[in-house]
Amino acid sequence: MIASLIEATPFLARGFAVNLLIATLSMAFGTVLGLALCAMRAYPRWWTRPPAEFATSLCRNVPSFVLLFYVAFMLPVEVEFFGAVVAIPLWIKATVALTIPVVGFVSDQALGLRRQRAEGDTEASATFFLAWMQYFLIIIMASATASVIGADEIVGRANRLIAQDQRPAFLLLTYIYVSFWFILAGLGFSWALGRYVARKNQRNYAKG
Repeated sequence: MIASLIEATPFLARGFAVNLLIATLSMAFGTVLGLALCAMRAYPRWWTRPPAEFATSLCRNVPSFVLLFYVAFMLPVEVEFFGAVVAIPLWIKATVALTIPVVGFVSDQALGLRRQRAEGDTEASATFFLAWMQYFLIIIMASATASVIGADEIVGRANRLIAQDQRPAFLLLTYIYVSFWFILAGLGFSWALGRYVARKNQRNYAKG
């Protein structure tokens, strides 16, 4: 069984690359849209705030797992582009679904950043960056749920392997192996964040 998993590692690695792609695009698009909502919430005109507050609250509170199914059914399966029919990959639908909670998160965090800067907090940007990176890790973990709509990511590929060898022991071993990919990603993020905080503290100590 272990030999089978080792042989399937490149196959699973390509699936994990899809998870990273989904998470990266979700954070990128969500950050841009979240900053736009933050600007609307902070804009002095009163009429920009209510819709921005409502959109932020909606994005923040709707479960991403529910959004996956909603987006999967709402977005078309294919579109016509210059006379050619183009299928919409399921990983794009997963990206759209995971972008929505990022919008709410960034809108709130960016608004807090503006207020902290206005109060003279010199560590506000670092705090925002750390929170953003931690949420990025959460989105990477959440990208595994894309398998429920059929996206071709690591969990979906693991399920295909399990379908070929239905022994309970192989099922357990495969899921443990797949979980290690996410654990290693988390450890890598934690190490990078730890290094960032340590270097920042060293710079602050040198300035002091």
